[in-house]
Amino acid sequence: MTTVGMGTIGPSTYAVFLLFVVLSLSTTTSSLELVTCTAALGMESGAIKDSAVTASSAYDAGSVGPQHGRLRNDKNGGAWCPRQMVSRDAKEYLEINLEELHVINGVRTQGRFGNGQGQEYAEEYMVEYWRPGFASWYRWKNRSGKELLPGNTNTFTVVDQRLDPPVVATKIRLLPYSDHVRTVCMRVELVGCVWTDGLLSYSGPQGLHRGLELDLSDRTYDGREENGYLFHGLGQLVDGQKGQDNFRLDLSGHGKGYEWVGWRNDTPGWAGHPLEMLFEFDKVRNFSAVHLHTNNLFTKDVQVFSHAKAYFSISDNVFNGEPVHFSYMPDLVLDHARNVTIKLHHRIGRFLKLQLYFAAQWILLSEISFHSAVVSGNFTEWEEDVEIPDTGREYPLQKDEVEVTSTKTGRNTAGAPIKTDSNEDSKQYIGFVIGVLAVVILILTAAIVFIVYRNHRLKQVTAEPSNFNVENRMDCELKMDMNDDEIDKSIEREEPIRASAYGAHLSPMYTDVPDIVRKNCNLEDYVIAPLNAKSPSLRSPQSLLNFFPQPPPIPPPPEMYSANPKIYLPLEGHKPIPSAPLLTPTSQRSSDSRSSRRFILPQSMEKDDFSAVREEDIDIVEFPREQLRVIEKLGDGLFGEVHLCEVQWHLNNVINSDCKFVMIQSLKDDSYRTSFNKEVRVLSKLKDPNVAQLLGACLDYEPYFSVREHSELGDLCQFLQDHVAETATPLASAASTLSYGCLIYMATQIASGMKYLESMRFVHKDLATRNCIVGKQYRIKVSDLGYGRTLYINDYCIIAESRPLPLRWMAWESILLGKYTSKSDVWSFAVTLWEILSFAREQPFEEFNDSKVLENVTCYYQDNGRHILLSVPINCPKEIYDLMCECWQRNESDRPTFREIHLFLQRKNLGYHPELN
Repeated sequence: MTTVGMGTIGPSTYAVFLLFVVLSLSTTTSSLELVTCTAALGMESGAIKDSAVTASSAYDAGSVGPQHGRLRNDKNGGAWCPRQMVSRDAKEYLEINLEELHVINGVRTQGRFGNGQGQEYAEEYMVEYWRPGFASWYRWKNRSGKELLPGNTNTFTVVDQRLDPPVVATKIRLLPYSDHVRTVCMRVELVGCVWTDGLLSYSGPQGLHRGLELDLSDRTYDGREENGYLFHGLGQLVDGQKGQDNFRLDLSGHGKGYEWVGWRNDTPGWAGHPLEMLFEFDKVRNFSAVHLHTNNLFTKDVQVFSHAKAYFSISDNVFNGEPVHFSYMPDLVLDHARNVTIKLHHRIGRFLKLQLYFAAQWILLSEISFHSAVVSGNFTEWEEDVEIPDTGREYPLQKDEVEVTSTKTGRNTAGAPIKTDSNEDSKQYIGFVIGVLAVVILILTAAIVFIVYRNHRLKQVTAEPSNFNVENRMDCELKMDMNDDEIDKSIEREEPIRASAYGAHLSPMYTDVPDIVRKNCNLEDYVIAPLNAKSPSLRSPQSLLNFFPQPPPIPPPPEMYSANPKIYLPLEGHKPIPSAPLLTPTSQRSSDSRSSRRFILPQSMEKDDFSAVREEDIDIVEFPREQLRVIEKLGDGLFGEVHLCEVQWHLNNVINSDCKFVMIQSLKDDSYRTSFNKEVRVLSKLKDPNVAQLLGACLDYEPYFSVREHSELGDLCQFLQDHVAETATPLASAASTLSYGCLIYMATQIASGMKYLESMRFVHKDLATRNCIVGKQYRIKVSDLGYGRTLYINDYCIIAESRPLPLRWMAWESILLGKYTSKSDVWSFAVTLWEILSFAREQPFEEFNDSKVLENVTCYYQDNGRHILLSVPINCPKEIYDLMCECWQRNESDRPTFREIHLFLQRKNLGYHPELN
């Protein structure tokens, strides 16, 4: 889980703060993007100073010295001209000091025009470069091994030559060359960009040959190679060229497998050990993530690594800190190359050691890049040897991680930032600076206190209307977020049925279609008010009430129901609904007249919905606790621990359910008993075949707990990952398959459950496959299982000290404006549908870190058209992806309702019958 930003902010500044966080994040090059790295580095403009341009010699330092070797410069002699004539020995050079690491991928040259008097130019030249860590200058070669670059044929034409592979260096030399002795002059410009990755070198085993035709070695490595090992250089893994899916093809003309570097698990000398690589950086850095472009052509014994460990160090020979672990679930269905992101959780170091464990015979990598930021401070090696108490791992589990290792280790620590300038005159300002900072802190503290007090007063004024019965409201109150500032007041207006891509004027048409998913589910509405209580000390993220179902099946529509082509067309003359106006940061909450309730993660209910219901009107089944056998602990909820239990006998004598596995939410602190009881009463009223059911509770004597459904098949995310598409090729003989019809059948059930919650005006806020559970015959129920599970902790992100948020599933208005409605659940449903059709093989926006996801969200807020949508899943029909895009519309009014979505998916899946188990 990643933390982005921190601080205490009022609700009125939430959106502005998030925009500031996104725009002020330090950005680094996620990979070498040569398309955008095409800027002139400053020879022509003068950004490179004369003192940074030197030469081996000059014919006349005043008129044709190195400072005049700038592109399109005609001052004085108008070029740099070496003292000696050049030949094949190439001893003369023009040197340019860029002072910091740059990527140079092009050179532009001219001869000496000299206002028409010059006649000298270089027909060919070579390039040498240097960066920290090099013992000597390294001569550039292209991918074919050639050193010479074509120069000029006259004195005035600019010739642009591309350097492929590109060069990472701080100093560049241009050496004119000629087959015969001649006088030359040059004017030059370098093309490239700043190398923000800060990577100086990587060391590790050299790649291997695979047969006679495939050379999977690092052929552009510019470091030292000894006995099959590479030292202190850069090569193909950072050249910006990503390999194709099939490494056995020659698409670039450089040979088969050229874009890939490969290693084999039985290589003599390190057989049975992981692939280990050492990365050295220019400065101490704070690492967020490492991205690896890796091959997964499993039919050729190539797979993504199964496990990875990342060690960090200030010194290159001290790696005492606990490593970051990462596990990758094997994919034997899709054989395409992919980017794998390992989150590094802001660990500190200048050296990074990466160990990759083999999942098959071969590991093939094409590109490696890092997200990091330079850290200023006082770093000493002895800090790494300090022993710390055994507190377990310091980072949250990555997705799919299964192994936990807790050891006593030292950690990479950074001292507080210090001032390196020792000038005595500067010390007299320290007192003044401290005083100014103290005044600023006092002003900010006063402002925060005022905002909190003002918000508290506003809540007291607006908390209860005069005509509302306080006792009834408190009786029907549901557990809320413990922080008053987090109380959700999102409101959802009941909109009239409108024409859309999924049905035209659905009101009369929908009544003709029998509701085959929910029957006899007339729930009376009720009130849920905020709980003004302090939260117990809990871990972050806090798990919610976990429960699993075993729902009855959803039969297909009756035979009389048939798809009429006309119902897919909008009504003639029907005008589209105009787009909503641009939301401003002050539009944080919905202004609708009716409030929406929060499913499981509660939010306030409307006063007139259920105010007449009293505690004695709700019959809570007393669950026989002696019949429960604990299987495992799944996490910690808001009230206490959450356990998976097995029921020792059938529940038919207690409650109308054949559920064998249940989830137990216990109450740890008796001070929250009132809130716990109210939540149980409210959730006991939810009765729908596609919403997980509260089976009972023990509320009269300790230990207090609630019981909810569970299934032996687990959650939908893991269920999907254990299956493959029915159309996948090649298909393993023992593979469990799911058809496209089955996937849509499951999605239809989720839409049905959400339609029910929408009708009850509950807002889920965390709809995802991890929060749906699977029963026999592919029965699906909406739950909130994933929030507290360690397995899914990496799906949540903390923003500005908020509770953990499922950032990649949330609608933009929920992230930036704190606004939750059923239409924001519609957005999440589209992401869930994308997960289903992708078999939950990766997170949404897997290629982005959390900061990039926030940047993408701000594009929605700004409505600049630069937002990025999730890609089309493999074999996904156009109309289904169009449905997703409709759900991701910027304006809520343009998104369909769950009623429309449910009807649309029913029509797309007519005649499907689940297989009998």
